[in-house]
Amino acid sequence: MDNNKLKVLDGMDAYLPYVDGVVNCMHNYCMHSYQKVDLTAIAPRYQKDYVETVPYTVKRCKSIKLNALKVQYCQATRDKKFTKEILSKRYDIVHVHSPFNMAKFMVKIAKKQGIPAVATFHTNMRPIVRQQVKSKWLTELLVKHIGKIYNKYDEVFVCSPLVAEQCRSFGYKGKISYLPFGTDLPRCDNKEELAERANAKFNIGADELVFLYVGRIEKLKRIDMILDSLKILKDKGIKFRFIASGKGTDYDRIVKYKQKSGFTDDEVDFAGFLPREDLPLLNARADLLLFPSLYDNFALVKVEAAAYGTPGVFIEGSCTGYGVTDGVNGFLSKDTVKDFADKIEQAVSDRNFLKEVGRNASRDLYVSWEECTNQYIQRLKEIVERYNNGNKK
Repeated sequence: MDNNKLKVLDGMDAYLPYVDGVVNCMHNYCMHSYQKVDLTAIAPRYQKDYVETVPYTVKRCKSIKLNALKVQYCQATRDKKFTKEILSKRYDIVHVHSPFNMAKFMVKIAKKQGIPAVATFHTNMRPIVRQQVKSKWLTELLVKHIGKIYNKYDEVFVCSPLVAEQCRSFGYKGKISYLPFGTDLPRCDNKEELAERANAKFNIGADELVFLYVGRIEKLKRIDMILDSLKILKDKGIKFRFIASGKGTDYDRIVKYKQKSGFTDDEVDFAGFLPREDLPLLNARADLLLFPSLYDNFALVKVEAAAYGTPGVFIEGSCTGYGVTDGVNGFLSKDTVKDFADKIEQAVSDRNFLKEVGRNASRDLYVSWEECTNQYIQRLKEIVERYNNGNKK
């Protein structure tokens, strides 16, 4: 082991084999940094026979199962044996990706070792909390509690100024740095070949309009809005195929809503979780990515689609639409079903123009995880140096 390497402790409250956007982010940071830094990842323990499949070091703490989310949740602060094991090694910096039990544990480790602690602000918890507690007052109280946790950290990373504003609204008063999120997919140089393979595999016509959604099937993702917009297009006689890849707590309800809306399986296909190798085919074949979410702070799918020259339709002013210029490298809609439908119709009315917008998306929105991780490691080194020089803020 190289003793000169930066020693990083990285963790979050839920982790592989559970997968979501935040897990994907931490995993990619780990995958692209473990050979460049001395990395230890910490995460909740799964069943006893679970075997790690990643090449970096993962240490597992006690956990409890959250049945509603089908996920194991970190209990590191209650795991004395685990705490002793983690403290047996010296670190230069700790980094957390979620503001709950793991965040409290990481601050504890940082204080005991006298090292800096940083966090990435990933998720807008406000609508999630509001959906559960049904009270605006109580929601704000809980959100401010999350802000107090972040205020124990020396620095918070965000992916855009819009997310920085959101982080401040939680009550965070400390230093903020901007770090991008990317994709492990390379820029595509064989789009037509992949598109033809998609046509064959998914029985898509060569000239058929294809719309794509990739992500969890949940109410906060606003898939109802997509279906309502597509119903407007269908009623206008516009023919299309909409493919949604993903599963989630709202899957059964949204399939029923699709049927109630009068869509056939040839028009709207909720395909469930598709193998990772299918996504390049669909990204290359799709004419548009549809992503009206106001909940997500970042859309990894936007970058993945851009890798294949496929532009998206987003809501103007949303975090997911950050970096998109309407009609240049993507499309921005007002936050109404009608305008979302109109924007889709406008986007596909000129296929040559649509291809040009896709090429611009690849140029402007694509960033690799390798690039992101290099920026991330550089920022960690700067924070450690600043901290060691006595400037802790």
